[in-house]
Amino acid sequence: MQSTKLNANVVLVKLNGKDLYFDPGGAFTPFGLLEWSETGVPGLRLDKDGGSWIRTTLPEPSESRIERTGKLKLTETGDLEGKITVTYTGLEAMHHRVEERNADEVARKKFLEERVTSQIAVAAEAELTNKPDWTSSETPLVAEFSLKIPGWASSAGRRVVIPAAIFTASEKGLFEHANRVQPIYFEYPHEKADDVTIELPPGWEVSSVPPPQDLNGKVIVYSAKVERSPGTLRLTRKLTIDILLLEQKYYASLRNFFQTVRTSDGEQIVVQPGEIHASN
Repeated sequence: MQSTKLNANVVLVKLNGKDLYFDPGGAFTPFGLLEWSETGVPGLRLDKDGGSWIRTTLPEPSESRIERTGKLKLTETGDLEGKITVTYTGLEAMHHRVEERNADEVARKKFLEERVTSQIAVAAEAELTNKPDWTSSETPLVAEFSLKIPGWASSAGRRVVIPAAIFTASEKGLFEHANRVQPIYFEYPHEKADDVTIELPPGWEVSSVPPPQDLNGKVIVYSAKVERSPGTLRLTRKLTIDILLLEQKYYASLRNFFQTVRTSDGEQIVVQPGEIHASN
């Protein structure tokens, strides 16, 4: 509670009995949300009696979301190709728009392409095929890609194995250290949701899929599922983080949770090819 720490002004509006906070100078910030640095922090609410201490609200995880949907095809040589749409909403969209607001179209295209390939744990190629809306505060930032992941499937004797999840790189090296000294800080509650359909080559049959996963850590929730039907696979994955600051004493539980997430992300689907086998 030092005056030097009161370095931003926000407006408090009561709407239908609910307190809403706004920063008129917050570029690309959706209605009812604040920039991440002003989210869930203490402030001095001024009034005729001098004021009182309050804490700005935390948005729901679903309000700041990364949603990836796609229709892909697995080739007989093991490559994965097709179309992916990535939709950023809330503070996720605001973050990208602020970061790239002074960039030109070429730089923005490269930024989004690198953003989507960086979420895949192996080398991948992405080509942006639409023109996202970089100027709005309310509409989602939607990016459409032509995606190719060479060698996604690999041979295992007479069978082929396929990873059961695609966009897992962010969690791959998260909280690997055994000990933690400081509290754990997340910028804001957010959510990632993937829904991808993969078309298999003609004659290929799915032998086995990993069991569905549902992990409920109260403030962090994870689910993953592989559904199969003749000639296709549907991969769904969801990670919800509904917390801003976690005390160090809970680090061991957090670390165990994400170790389980990585184990689930590393599961594989076993497929029986036709006459042609996928290559390594």
